[in-house]
Amino acid sequence: MTANIQKRTANKNVHNRQISENGQIKAKVTHTTKHKLYTWHEIPDWQKDNEFIHGGYVRETNSFTECINSLFYLHNESVNIYSHLIPGLIALLLILIDKYYVPKFNTTTMTDYFFIDLFFFGAFTCLTMSSIFHCLKSHSPPVAKFGNKLDYLGIVILISTSMVSILYYGFYDSSYMFYTFSGITLLFGFACAVVSLDERFRSREWRPYRAAMFVLFGLSAFLPIGAGLVYYGSHETWTRVQLKWIILEGVLYILGASLYGGRFPEKIKPGRYDMWGHSHQIFHILVVVAALCHFTGLIKSYTYVHTYMIPVMIQA
Repeated sequence: MTANIQKRTANKNVHNRQISENGQIKAKVTHTTKHKLYTWHEIPDWQKDNEFIHGGYVRETNSFTECINSLFYLHNESVNIYSHLIPGLIALLLILIDKYYVPKFNTTTMTDYFFIDLFFFGAFTCLTMSSIFHCLKSHSPPVAKFGNKLDYLGIVILISTSMVSILYYGFYDSSYMFYTFSGITLLFGFACAVVSLDERFRSREWRPYRAAMFVLFGLSAFLPIGAGLVYYGSHETWTRVQLKWIILEGVLYILGASLYGGRFPEKIKPGRYDMWGHSHQIFHILVVVAALCHFTGLIKSYTYVHTYMIPVMIQA
């Protein structure tokens, strides 16, 4: 199979029909474009990341034009690109048409649209940065490195905006709790952004600390949940933030990260999942599904606040 992938090319011939002087029609080939895909052994060492992906590589291009052209033929990053590019653009569209799909109540304000759009802004930023990275990573080591930084920054932004948006409705009647836990979230987000972007923290020696920072960032989500359980009780907390959707979101993120870290399923059958179905692609898809779970929980939380909480607050 590796040999087949090594010989795989994407060909495009363009024919123009021309009429000669004697009236005969002849076809002329104006240009032929061939895109060869390479194997693991044919790409430079800096491009090697997953030894269980044997073929389908776009070798170092040193050309942004060639990277953009790779959008139009199949290679082992194609699914990674489009699985985040398309949902990312949809997220941007949903920001622009929010008034058409967000349920409207008499008590709905621009603040509601802001926090719902905040989540979609995070999703748009994360998914598009991810797709840009996967599109341009074959350019050169400096571009790939910078793209990887943007990829991590997008993750930080998505986590931050997701948490702040749901905190707004979870602590709708407690500004103190909302601002406190939002501040903690943004503080951890800023710290993770720094360790992702600053070269001083990207060395091998700092790798455990970077990992620990992201773990703490994820675990910080339990702080507002714990506070809600103490302050409101289990049933009220479960309903306010639609905890079942948030839990499902977390499970999908963890599952995707686990498959990606374990290189499953390509580790079981190296070379079989080069184009379709390898762990990074599955991770991308699970991230999108997790974002949909968060959106579902966010809208249900918004609906609960305007259907039950605000009327009670007005009567009181």
